[in-house]
Amino acid sequence: MQSIVSYFRQRLLNKLEKPRKGYKQRVYNDLAKLYNTMRPADVVLVEGRSEMSRIIKLFSGSSWSHAAMYVGNALIDSNQDRDNRYAALYGADANHMLIEAYSGKGVIASPLSAYLDDNIRICRPYGILETDRNLVIQNVIGRLDLHYDDQNIIDIALMALQSIFGTKSSHTIKECLGNCNNYQVICSGMIAQAFQSVGYPIVPALQPKTGKATFTAHNPYGSGLIMRHYTQILPKDFDLSPNFEIIKYNIIGTTGFDYKNLWVEKL
Repeated sequence: MQSIVSYFRQRLLNKLEKPRKGYKQRVYNDLAKLYNTMRPADVVLVEGRSEMSRIIKLFSGSSWSHAAMYVGNALIDSNQDRDNRYAALYGADANHMLIEAYSGKGVIASPLSAYLDDNIRICRPYGILETDRNLVIQNVIGRLDLHYDDQNIIDIALMALQSIFGTKSSHTIKECLGNCNNYQVICSGMIAQAFQSVGYPIVPALQPKTGKATFTAHNPYGSGLIMRHYTQILPKDFDLSPNFEIIKYNIIGTTGFDYKNLWVEKL
């Protein structure tokens, strides 16, 4: 019976992951500029094309349905036989790799160029220490081949629906969603856990006010922070986080941006 359920479940997941028609790219990505801009531990947000992506975007209220972490050449720089296969598979693109978790695939490594024709956003952790950056990267690399936690997505969707319909949520910010084991993750939760493992905040909760907020050079939040459980983090949270810079690479920073002569038709 279990095998029959698993079979139909996989069939459904495969159907949901098929690309939908009508996807529109808003800006063509300049791959050379993208390669030149990216830094290890940057988070790449993707506006996905699949039906699953559409569902995630609907309940999350965001354009971003997927998140991946850029690890650069870390997979071929380790000189391990397992990692060297990426150089054979992707050639020069193996110097620009992502670690990501996908439903039906689990945690995999993909070249950044795989998203050349997608709408993407680059989010960079501000002020992270170099030692912590390296630990974060090694953390996500260590997740390769883990399974995807589909229950985590279902639980997040149910929590979002409670918010939409004004129902009081029974979940606390510290509560784990999904199957809550060491063998299954979702894309944004995997990345969030890596950052949280070194104490880097994404969308923490503020300690309740007991008086006037106190801002210092070391704490711009004005209070102590309470860490939200990583299984509750969605791709949009990296976009909304005050700790991640949004990196523009296609246009901003380009010398001589002549916007007046871009138009096919003029008013």
